Amino acid sequence: MSRPTSVIDNPLVRQAPISGLLALGALFTLALPTLEISHVELFLASLVATAAATLLAAFALRFPRALPLVPILLAVDFVSLALFRTGTGAGASVFTSLVVLPVVWWASLEGRRTIVYSVLGVTLVILAPYALAPGTPVGASELVRLGVTVVVFGTVAVIVHELSRRARRSVLSAQAREDTVRAEISRAAAVQRSLLPTSTDDIGSAVTVAGACLPAKSVGGDFFDWYRTRTGIAVSLGDVMGKGVGAGLIAAAVRATIRSARTVGDASEALRRASDGLAAEGAGTDVTFTTLFHARIDDDGTLQWADAGHGLSFVLRAAGGVDRLRSVDLPLGMGLRDEWATTTGVLEPGDLLISFSDGVLDLFGGRDDAVDSVAELARLDRTPAAIVAALAERAAEVPHDDDVTVIAIRREAVVSSPTEVAAAPLTRSA
Repeated sequence: MSRPTSVIDNPLVRQAPISGLLALGALFTLALPTLEISHVELFLASLVATAAATLLAAFALRFPRALPLVPILLAVDFVSLALFRTGTGAGASVFTSLVVLPVVWWASLEGRRTIVYSVLGVTLVILAPYALAPGTPVGASELVRLGVTVVVFGTVAVIVHELSRRARRSVLSAQAREDTVRAEISRAAAVQRSLLPTSTDDIGSAVTVAGACLPAKSVGGDFFDWYRTRTGIAVSLGDVMGKGVGAGLIAAAVRATIRSARTVGDASEALRRASDGLAAEGAGTDVTFTTLFHARIDDDGTLQWADAGHGLSFVLRAAGGVDRLRSVDLPLGMGLRDEWATTTGVLEPGDLLISFSDGVLDLFGGRDDAVDSVAELARLDRTPAAIVAALAERAAEVPHDDDVTVIAIRREAVVSSPTEVAAAPLTRSA
């Protein structure tokens, strides 16, 4: 796996201080009478070489595959510094210390040979006046200066190389850990997606159902579910407080517990089982709470539902009216009052039962009338799949920070049934 080029690896960023300081030194040399130009040709040649190094750095940045040009670029830098030192007083030049910049750059690259290259570069800069200006006297002090300079900058190269090596190792280790975490999160997201129902083959012809879960992160705390019961179909929509893997694990646990109550006739009993399951694992007090809507729809249209602090469900009647399915019961995991009521009613042919998570509120500006907005959207096309698709499309267009989950169920007319179930008011039983 190749890692992207960071700012510190940018050849132009590395070259800029060398070129800038050398240009500044040239400016000072021209402006200050105390600084001299001992060899005009070498002085000008150093500026040309610096310009060439800058262009080479820009080329290496523009074409990342040209990064092997960096050693050539550094060699040009040492040559330009050697020319500049020789042209500004040779052994008396005040700009010798500029050599530390290419030394640090070269020593920070991979491979111990870069230390050798750095030392050779320093040696080139120190010895250049004696090769380029043959009249320059070589004294004992100059030899001592050469030895001390090479030792000092060689030590700097060794230290920089070791620190860079350790930094690269730490970065690679951190990247490996990050890749592992990302892979685990991807697997968790895949598992979570596999738990969501995708087929409606076994729910019969009495209802049509569709749902979608769009987590804000790879793994979310929302879930929806539907499955066949002995008398009809059960649907659920839950919203675990929080996001990420922890919320996803709780969502999976709640979903599994709700499914275990498929043979139970009372909707609120499924919520009690889910609450007991969370309490048994200690999740009720240590982790978070969960809002949950759970409904049972019999083949004859009988509807019973229980709501644990969710409050974002409604029935869109075939005639166009909206019945909010309100509840004052608390979410699962609060540990205050583990009691939930079951409300009964009737879902007539053509009626739609819609439930969604609070992430949908963000799609409508967080307004309290989001239920009316979703109902208005459903009136445009009363097909559950179309309703879910419309909200998913809106989620893709409107920025939101929370998971967006929705489930829609429409009761279909059963032609073979000789009788119809009379409409009945919603009644509530503890």
